[in-house]
Amino acid sequence: MGKAIYGHVGTDARLLAELTRLRLRVRELEAEVAALQALLAHDADLLEPGLVTASAATTS
Repeated sequence: MGKAIYGHVGTDARLLAELTRLRLRVRELEAEVAALQALLAHDADLLEPGLVTASAATTS
């Protein structure tokens, strides 16, 4: 599909630059989503019953 997009853009430098910028932004957003999903997974693991840290056990 990428080749089809480049073929459609042709030689217009402005459109090619915009396409490049948008692809970079998509990669940035995908990385941010992955980081947030990892954080959510980590938080969900901490909230599972039976996972009490030593500091939490001593303060209870």
